[in-house]
Order: sequence, then structure tokens, then C-alpha cells
Amino acid sequence: MRARRTMMGLTAAALMAVGAAEANAQSGPPNYSSHDAAFFSELLTDRVWVLERPNSAQAGDRGLVWGIHHAADGTARACIHLDGAWQARVDRWRVVSSPRFRALYNYQDAGTEPDPGQEKGHVPIFYDPETGRLHSESVGGAEGSQGNWFVLSLGWVQESWPHALKEACPDLDRPSRLPVNAKQTSALMEVAVAQDPGAALREVSGSELRAPGATGLAMAGGGPTVTAADLARFLAANDGHVLESPAGTRMVLALGAERDELWRLDERGNVADTAVLLPSADGAGIVAQWERLPRRLEYRLGDPFPLQPTGERYGAMALTDRLITAGRPVALPFGDIGDISLRFRESGAVTAEDVHGGELDGRWRWSRGHLHVSLDGMAETLAWPWRDLARHVGAISASSDGAAE
Repeated sequence: MRARRTMMGLTAAALMAVGAAEANAQSGPPNYSSHDAAFFSELLTDRVWVLERPNSAQAGDRGLVWGIHHAADGTARACIHLDGAWQARVDRWRVVSSPRFRALYNYQDAGTEPDPGQEKGHVPIFYDPETGRLHSESVGGAEGSQGNWFVLSLGWVQESWPHALKEACPDLDRPSRLPVNAKQTSALMEVAVAQDPGAALREVSGSELRAPGATGLAMAGGGPTVTAADLARFLAANDGHVLESPAGTRMVLALGAERDELWRLDERGNVADTAVLLPSADGAGIVAQWERLPRRLEYRLGDPFPLQPTGERYGAMALTDRLITAGRPVALPFGDIGDISLRFRESGAVTAEDVHGGELDGRWRWSRGHLHVSLDGMAETLAWPWRDLARHVGAISASSDGAAE
């Protein structure tokens, strides 16, 4: 359905409120990694992260290329420049899920705590599909940062080992199958980029599934990470799709002509709760009021967006998609009277056959996991739970409990 244009720019802000309670480790806006831990683990495994440390405390270490090969068994083989000298190191690496940051990258620590936050070098990480840029951010530790977010490492991922690092760390035990990039002969980052601009992996599968504002607070330089236009495009593209909070809660965005909703799903994919999205009193954001949970959450427009797209169309909306595409009337149960024959159309239009062979116009919409149909001249609004409706038309089996079929 086409959402109300006056709400579109603000509705996404309310979605942030869903994750606000889960991501408040730092003062100010939460700094969500651009993708989940599974994506980054796959991106880095058996590949090389070529990077620099632009905010290193040692001026002589800035602008120099580092290389870290990430083996599938968690071994990290690195050639780094610290305190004015090249060092070959073999340590550990991992990416962990975090309800506060979505995903955290760690080099050196092999612990197993589920969400270490900013402890022991765990840092949020960000990937830009268009450029292939990969960077991490941290708080404090950089000269002049005073507790603010700063870019810790900046670079890209490639499938080869720079020749310059082969010479800088000749004793590093690199995997035999890892090719050496003969073009990258300079240890200066600026030069290395120009020597092989096509080395960076771009548009990696799954990288398109990221929320607005997934650029990192440090990279944004203190400015807003999300505009109203960004949110409007994201909402329009994800209406009826499954989204996921940093803590892994799955939700469905259901925009409507009457109101905008967010459905919280249980472990079986059923609608467990519904939040109505409303403008905040000051007009600077949105509040999300859950109907069953006694919580009213608020979000400020411009902060990073917490709910990440999964690319999954929720089963309820997928059902009406199929009915619209089929273009044929479908018989739906109508109480004790029997079935009612409905033809679904785009933009929420529906027609029903009357007893005389004519047609009645009406509207359809999704709300609280139910399909609602209002017909002209009929005081009663018809409503069906989506799973019951899907089983009635044979879209899913009686035993199915998945979110989308």
C-alpha cells in the first residue's frame, strides 16, 4: 500500500526507537555496524584486509599500509607498522554479534564473551558496497578525541597479499594458496590505492542489505547520518518486508493509508505485538507505542537507523502479492453466509461480486497481522488472520509455521 507522504519521512525515525533501548552504550546516537556479524565473517574469511591507521598516536605509523589475512580457523596473520618498525604477527580474529552495535570486530583477543562492547579491542565495523571501503571506529585513545568516535582503521578487503608487505615482513608464514599482488609495491596507502584501484572487493553479496546511516559516526564527522529522503526511500522499499534489530528481533514494517505499524514477530514468525508509529510532540522524531509491551520509545531523526533489512518478504504481504498478480477472484470465508469472492488490486483496491453478479468497490489493508477489507455500503469491516487466510487459499500448509512461504 502507498504510505501517507506526511508520515514517510518520520516513520523510519520511530523504527530507531525499537533499537534505542538495546543500543545505548555511548552517550549520543548509537554507532551501529553497517552489517551483521555473519556478513563480516564471510567477507573477511580467507581474505586480506589492507588498511591504515589514520589516527595513530605515532605520526611515523600513519599513512602506511597494514595487512591482515583472516583464516577460516580464526588465525590472523598480519604485517603491521608500530612504533616506527614493521612487525610480523600471528594472532586471532573474530566478529561477534552485539545487541548494542550489531557487530563487533576484534583482532588479537580470542575470548568467547557474547557481547564485550568496547572492551578488549572490540570495535564496530563498516563496509561501503559502492567503494569497497572497510573501516572500524573506536571511542577515546586518539589524540584530541576526548571520548568521541574516531576512525581507527581505514582500508578495503582484497584477495591477495600486497608485494610491499611481502618485503616488509618476509618471515610471516602466509598461506601458500594466497597470491601476492605484484602491482602493490608501495607501503604508502595513498600510492598503493593508485597502484591497483580494482583490488578492493565491491558490491559483495548481501552488502545491499544495510540500513540508512550505516556509515559510522566518526566517518559522518558529527553530522546527521540519515536524511528524511533516505528514510523515505528505505521505507518505501521495505514496506511488508522483514527487518531485524541489532539484538536479532525480527519485525515487519506495515505502512498503510490509515496508519503505519511495526509488527514484532515471535520465534515461529507469528505477529506477537504491534506498534503504532506516531510523530513526537516536538515534531523532531517519532514515537513507537507497542500495544502489549508497556513501552513508549522515541527516536530523533538524523541518527543511525537500527533496523536492518533482511531482503525477506513477510508471508502476509507475499500472499496479497500473489493474489494481485493472479488477477483472479478468490473466494474467502464470510461467516455463516459462505464465501465472498474478492479480486485484489494494487494500491489497496479490491472488488467483490454481489449476489446479482455486479461488483462492489472497496479497500484492503494489513493491520496487526490481519487482512482487513472494507466494502462500499457495508458497515462491517471483514478481517482474517493471515495464516488462516493463506491456508484457506492453499498458499501454505496447515503444518507450516515459517514467516514467509
